[in-house]
Amino acid sequence: MERYLNHGGNVYHAARVTSRDPSEFCDFSASINPLGVPLAAQRVLQTAVGRIQHYPDPDGLALVEAIAGRHRIAPGNVLLGNGTVELIYAIPAAVNIKRGLIVGPTFSEYERALRLSNARVTSVLARLEDQFRPPLDVVLERVTSPPSFRSGKRRLPIDAVFLCNPNSPTGQGVSRNGVYRLLDAVKRQQGCVIVDETFVEFCEEKSVIRRAVSDDSLLVLRSFTKFYGIPGLRIGYAVGTEKRLQAIRNRLPPWSVNTVAQEAALACLQDTRYQQRTLRFLEKERPVFRRALERIQGFRVYPSSANYFLVELPGSLTSRQVQAALMERGFLVMDCSNYPGLHERMLRFAVRTSNDNSRLVKQLQHVVKAQP
Repeated sequence: MERYLNHGGNVYHAARVTSRDPSEFCDFSASINPLGVPLAAQRVLQTAVGRIQHYPDPDGLALVEAIAGRHRIAPGNVLLGNGTVELIYAIPAAVNIKRGLIVGPTFSEYERALRLSNARVTSVLARLEDQFRPPLDVVLERVTSPPSFRSGKRRLPIDAVFLCNPNSPTGQGVSRNGVYRLLDAVKRQQGCVIVDETFVEFCEEKSVIRRAVSDDSLLVLRSFTKFYGIPGLRIGYAVGTEKRLQAIRNRLPPWSVNTVAQEAALACLQDTRYQQRTLRFLEKERPVFRRALERIQGFRVYPSSANYFLVELPGSLTSRQVQAALMERGFLVMDCSNYPGLHERMLRFAVRTSNDNSRLVKQLQHVVKAQP
């Protein structure tokens, strides 16, 4: 049985469904940097064969030191993982979370990781009428409310909050000061805040990574997947105090980050020209793409700090209809209808190249006009 996770980027599933080659699709479902793999990383990939006959460095020390240097923190405050998902799944048991709160609608793996560790899960969902701004005041109220008794059972206090910042799939984020307000409230409950900054390179002013090195109540997750365009290599990292990271490290398998991923990620960090080009490109292309989407009849485009847009379709269309129609035309988009707090007319579109974006908009116009 095929396991199809609705995270976007599953070109293999689309290829099997349509009997096409994966390379034939233009993928807007995964929010990957459209500039492609950095040249420095490409060179590493071309010459890596001679080094895979050895085990990878289990500590990834060269990469850890480079990450630490970039953030001006100590190497002991950095822990590598096989993508941030590996770290997300290790955190609940490592931190001993009993009741976690998730700020949604958001990445489904937070909830799955908590439930697998037998933690109780509650959510606070952003509202459409607020343009899906993260409901920080509601979260603070929920965190600080005293435990109560329900149906004869004592409701446990919230001891961990998961926040994706900026959030996927909505694109909205919380300011640095907003995260600090949340952190202070959770600390008073002897809990912790896990901030997933997978997309924060696109809005670095929101990052709280420097605070995490000295505060046991804060963990920050980062990824090389989105900004550097290397999702197939699976590499991410956590930043926190040495005590917190050691507890997570004890839950990880050895050699989980392979040699090629380590060396490619190191090359990505060193490619400052690529980083600058990416930010200049997005600054120019994101508003152009947004305006083009808004010109399609009935489309509502929500604000975003990241490299994607959440779009609400007109009442005559559903996200599954549009997704299926576009797939037949060679375009993949992300159906967001199964996210708690969203509905059956929600799609997410990554920002790709100017040419790709124009082609998608044209196909969307055809799909809309074809509806009765």
